Amino acid sequence: MKNKPFLSKTKYMNGLQCPKLLWYAYNRKEDLPEIDAATQAKFDQGKAVGELAQTLFPGGILLKRDYVPDEQSKKSLEATKLRKALFEAGLVHKQGYALADILNPVEKNAWDLIEVKSASSVKDEYYNDVAFQKYVYEGAGLKIRKCYLMYINNQYVRKGAIDPKKLFATEDVTKQCDELIPEIEQNITDMLEVIGKDDIPQVKVGPHCDSPYPCPLEGICWNFLPPKDDVFCLYSGTKKAYELMERGILRITDIKDGVKLSDKQSIQVVCHKNGTPHIDKKGIEDFLKTLKYPLYFLDFETINPAIPAYDNSRPFEAIPFQYSLHIVKDRGAKAERHSYLAPGDKDPRPEILRQLKELLGSSGSVIAYNATFEKTALRHASEAYTEYQDWVAELEERIVDLLVPFRGFLYYHPGQAGSASLKNVLPAITKSNYDNMEIADGGMASIEYCRVTFGKNVSEKERQRVCAALEKYCDLDTKGMIEILKSLDNISSK
Repeated sequence: MKNKPFLSKTKYMNGLQCPKLLWYAYNRKEDLPEIDAATQAKFDQGKAVGELAQTLFPGGILLKRDYVPDEQSKKSLEATKLRKALFEAGLVHKQGYALADILNPVEKNAWDLIEVKSASSVKDEYYNDVAFQKYVYEGAGLKIRKCYLMYINNQYVRKGAIDPKKLFATEDVTKQCDELIPEIEQNITDMLEVIGKDDIPQVKVGPHCDSPYPCPLEGICWNFLPPKDDVFCLYSGTKKAYELMERGILRITDIKDGVKLSDKQSIQVVCHKNGTPHIDKKGIEDFLKTLKYPLYFLDFETINPAIPAYDNSRPFEAIPFQYSLHIVKDRGAKAERHSYLAPGDKDPRPEILRQLKELLGSSGSVIAYNATFEKTALRHASEAYTEYQDWVAELEERIVDLLVPFRGFLYYHPGQAGSASLKNVLPAITKSNYDNMEIADGGMASIEYCRVTFGKNVSEKERQRVCAALEKYCDLDTKGMIEILKSLDNISSK
């Protein structure tokens, strides 16, 4: 690096996870993938949570961001003379640079450092995050009395306007941070040495690639794996996959007899080697016998905001905003489709509960894929609207999980690549897939619904375009379940 680099908190955390990631962040930033929609949504949520936390400190000052650390530090030190709460005060110590979410003045010319997280608990990695900030702030001349983590209280229930005092929980983490501070100086020295090297650090892949955060270098560091059938497809087999990789075995098809595997992993090896599915016909027949007509194929799409969007909801609670329902009254009958997509101007749960109570009748199997998701959404919705609690409790007894035959390996196709998710099972067992869909997964459905419902400056045309894509996606989920069930029925009858 020609210019003296500053090590920000984010880059410090990168360096703790992987020196190679740190090096790329400074020397080959253009090779890192662009931030995807899911990551950006997390950033946006974090920003909203941070801004709400600031309201707990009336009269606080938000410092305008200056992207030259030394200049930001001068302005921030000047602002500390005002002895008011400061938001995003950026200080420099040696080559460390930290921007604290909140600095709050306390007695004897000291400050409390408060880091705000859009999470519902304190995680171990947060200690390094806050310790780095304390190291920099004290090095810059401030007296830090206490360090706190402020996070979301997931037991808070919204009643009217959001009450930040009840939404947030705070934990004193001064002791944990003080224990880490003696390591920081050497860590920074080591990281600056990594940054200054001309050559890319050689770091073996390992569990650290996903801990504490998924690494953006995955496409670079893991490109040695075969395009399909790699050993990391083994069911619940991450530890085994690393052992095999150490022995030079990268494909499932290269696993030889004698390697200790679980029963499900052994099934996978046979299937991938033969290119044919595993079928437990008796098990499939027994599963199909549990189904009772009429069949109701149900799928929800949900949002789970950190800041509750509606009364009688908690942070991160899954709130259904859309459902797709296909009803097959008798064997061989054509499916009837029903659907609902909330307009977004009010809590969607009462209308969804009302419609489903009418449509689902009092008998017949309600089929969902990974049904715990639908059960939980219904249960929480009925806790908010208690007149539906008895109905939901009865309904739960009728819900059948279509995931069961695949999670239990009653059927496994090598095309599933080790996954029993609907997105993998559908193309493996039928001719349908989610290719070329504008919205192709639940995460994106949630992000796009929130964008056009709660976002600013969204045109009606754009909103209608997204709503059409949402309808198409949710519809395929329930249609796909019908196709999967037909395939299982065909298999059992042969």
